Amino acid sequence: MNLTSLFSHQAPRDLTLELTGHLIEAPSLNEYMELVLPKIGRLFGTEKLCLVDYYEHTDHFDLIHFEGYPPDFRFNLQRRMREMEVQRAGSERQPYRSHANPNLLCIPFYLQDILEAVLVVEGDQPIELTPERSAAALIISTFLGLFMSSTRLEVNREQLVDFNDLHRAREIQLNFLPRGYPNRPKYEVFGYSTSSNLVGGDYFDYFDDRGDSVQCILADACGHGLAAALIMSNFRGILKSQVSRHDDYSQLFNSLNQLMHFDEDLIQYLTGVFLYFDQESGVLRYLNAGHYEPLVFDLQGNVRGLPGSGPPLGMFKGSKYVPGEVRLQQGDLVVLYTDGLVDVETRDGDYFGTEGITAAIQDHRSLPLEQISEQVVRSAEKFGGAGSFEDDATLFLMRIK
Repeated sequence: MNLTSLFSHQAPRDLTLELTGHLIEAPSLNEYMELVLPKIGRLFGTEKLCLVDYYEHTDHFDLIHFEGYPPDFRFNLQRRMREMEVQRAGSERQPYRSHANPNLLCIPFYLQDILEAVLVVEGDQPIELTPERSAAALIISTFLGLFMSSTRLEVNREQLVDFNDLHRAREIQLNFLPRGYPNRPKYEVFGYSTSSNLVGGDYFDYFDDRGDSVQCILADACGHGLAAALIMSNFRGILKSQVSRHDDYSQLFNSLNQLMHFDEDLIQYLTGVFLYFDQESGVLRYLNAGHYEPLVFDLQGNVRGLPGSGPPLGMFKGSKYVPGEVRLQQGDLVVLYTDGLVDVETRDGDYFGTEGITAAIQDHRSLPLEQISEQVVRSAEKFGGAGSFEDDATLFLMRIK
């Protein structure tokens, strides 16, 4: 018997056994989620769903897994958190529909009195909560609430981490970032990053030891704080080893994805963009793993995105990444950024967005790169007010000479 046939048998015990059986069969918890969540979605008549984690000590909700949406839909879903009304899960333990969009059904995952996560399923029309579906939702909530609780890293629990250790971790993390920025005859680069916590999950770097090219990376780990920092620290180590091994960078993200998909009791992934600029030909090749499209500004002020994206690294073991390619011209400015900038928000719920980044750069694109970065950050802070950055915020710029 499989999950999609359980309702017709009205057998809650069978549902529990099915969930347990898949847990025993799956080689890792990542793959368990990949296996079980789509089947749960089909129980409610939809392919579209997302899993939103809850961090009790910060009262923060974070998207950690999604199914049935385009691979690059992560940021759209994050923007829809308010529409999903996941915050209501803090007081409502039964499944509930969003008032803003009745096609969204939220299922809170609880372990006793502790909220662990929220599963949001989205139908093409309001999802009918039959008695059988309500009973199944309760089983799923209890079972996966226990499951999510068991996957918690001890380092995620703020009270178990010494504050001085966090300061030392921050010092180490800052040493991961470039100490200087090349200003070569054909290009120049500059990066800025700030963390919403003492440590964070954003990372950028460049590699220009080959002489005829430069490779750049910007990445954003799921989650916040020390857990995200640990994911990113591991990714940095893997990336450093892989960059030196690859002459054909079209395969780089395929390799990184395999190495980041741990066969461990963790659900973790990161989004990122890798750039490879050939100085002689002026061709930029790029790989995108579920991240925002890179923006390119030309001398006339025109801006375009570089399309093409695969799933986040580490989310699905079998993901493949297809490189994009574009020829750059003198004066072109390539811009990479993370959601900490895009998601700066006013009290009225308006987002700074890519529009805010674009406007800030348009007005100052002829300035030195560091000053462009300062203008973008200043614009975001002015837009959102004090304490604007609720997530790690990173900006990386490359200009062609």
